[in-house]
Amino acid sequence: MSYVQIDQAMKQYADSTVLKQVSLQIEKGELVTLLGPSGCGKSTLLRSIAGLEKLDGGTISVNGNNISQLPPQRRNVGMVFQSYALFPNMTVFDNIAFGLKMRKWPRNEIAVKVNQVIELIHMSDKASSYPHQLSGGQQQRVALARGIVTEPDILLLDEPLSALDAKIRKNLQIELRNIQRELKMTMIFVTHDQEEAMTISDRIFIMNGGKIVHQGKPEHIYASPKNEFVARFIGSYNVLTDRELSRLTGQSFKPGSYAIRPEVMELHPQDVLYDQQEPGLWLEGTVKSRTVRGNVRRYEIQALDVNLWVDELNVPHKNAVDEELFIKVWIPASACNLLE
Repeated sequence: MSYVQIDQAMKQYADSTVLKQVSLQIEKGELVTLLGPSGCGKSTLLRSIAGLEKLDGGTISVNGNNISQLPPQRRNVGMVFQSYALFPNMTVFDNIAFGLKMRKWPRNEIAVKVNQVIELIHMSDKASSYPHQLSGGQQQRVALARGIVTEPDILLLDEPLSALDAKIRKNLQIELRNIQRELKMTMIFVTHDQEEAMTISDRIFIMNGGKIVHQGKPEHIYASPKNEFVARFIGSYNVLTDRELSRLTGQSFKPGSYAIRPEVMELHPQDVLYDQQEPGLWLEGTVKSRTVRGNVRRYEIQALDVNLWVDELNVPHKNAVDEELFIKVWIPASACNLLE
């Protein structure tokens, strides 16, 4: 049996069903992410695991024990929120120690444990500082340490990094992942940020409309989206019908919708012949726009009545393609993924 087992979880508010018989399994020591748009039910599911919401149906089990009816304080589940919720009148040490004091740990054992966790989050020099003396990233480290120090069976994280600026957020994603691996702690992370989910997760559960619509390892979900919602949500996939592809390329396709990753497509000048090494499709279009996203150039291509996204690395030796230019686009045949 899996370490965390959620079976047919259901939650309703008035006439709205937020969780629609959600079932999932998580192994001990995994870091999994609930990923989805706002209102999909991911935070409600997290709060239900913590005991902050009561399910209207289904069960939640941890290590073989049904915790569905237990109050929050008896579930041994830690939680880290988007708001740091630190006690402003307590030092870093005392904020982290608070949960252990509530459990009436001996003072000397508290000191040893808290100092270990402070060292783990690289804040030994800030142990006597107060929250107002810390940056946002440092405060979130303290909130994370407070969740870790009590050694919960599961640590739940509800969009804990979303209030931070981009650079600090990326650094903390890596730190969180390293801490989780070092402690071998089971964590469930909630986010609506696809890149964040890809960075930190062992597995991702994508939610939409109160249901899990796809699950798997990050690389699998990105490379092989299950359906159109996943393809559009997980990245900037081009999603075309078989008729659209046929009109653009002159080839025949099985009925359905196809997802094509923008980075597998190539732009080529009209007046040059190319002998590609693998089977592929050619189409023609006009460059409508070009934007630079750091290490990637993104082009919007108008091909008949269809708009396509094409990405290429922003490298110095390769000149950017001008806007309004008539261009050839090459697509590897293997990159056209038929969706459910």
